[in-house]
Amino acid sequence: MRLDPQDRRQALIGTALHLFASRPYGAVSVDDLARAAGMSRPLVYHYFANKFELFLAALEQAADQLVLAVRSASVREPEDWLRAGVDAYLRHVREDSSGYLTLLGHGSGTATSEQEAILDRMRERLLEAVLEAMRLAEVPELLRSVLRGWIELVAQVTRDWLRTRRPDRGALVELLRELFGATVRTAARHDPQVARSLAGGRGLRGAGIELLIAAAPS
Repeated sequence: MRLDPQDRRQALIGTALHLFASRPYGAVSVDDLARAAGMSRPLVYHYFANKFELFLAALEQAADQLVLAVRSASVREPEDWLRAGVDAYLRHVREDSSGYLTLLGHGSGTATSEQEAILDRMRERLLEAVLEAMRLAEVPELLRSVLRGWIELVAQVTRDWLRTRRPDRGALVELLRELFGATVRTAARHDPQVARSLAGGRGLRGAGIELLIAAAPS
């Protein structure tokens, strides 16, 4: 069956994600991409100016899909948004490990400014999803910083989990959820502004850290 142009472009992006996840960027040629996608070399160039443009399009798609999975799960379950979001994150990367590993730079060589920009936007979008769910009146910069660190931790732990498959997904969800609580509690103990902000948060029970509300100093 003949694919329409948009489906053909998506098929090419999917092929790119798979190849770039399993090989260094320099080891994948346009001919490799065309052959794996069942297309001609000129057709690849019809959709993308060069290999790097295709690579970036693949990264953008992987980032968009991951953020959408996390945000959608959190919005669906506001009373347990953190567990839902982390579980969606892990489930998505397990089902689309090629996209995730390509996104994090596995096999792509030295990261370029364009790649870093895509990753930075993804991290910020994940951070904003977390902050929206926390429903804080104000967000101190220290809190933003420590939550960025937690998001980076999630990425690193998940990369190792894809390799080892230990612990099981449910246990890892709980581990990352507890680390989230420990992160914000520690920030609150060291910064009164963070403590005040968290004390007024209306979404913290959905993160399983409701005790922080009662314990935070005035």
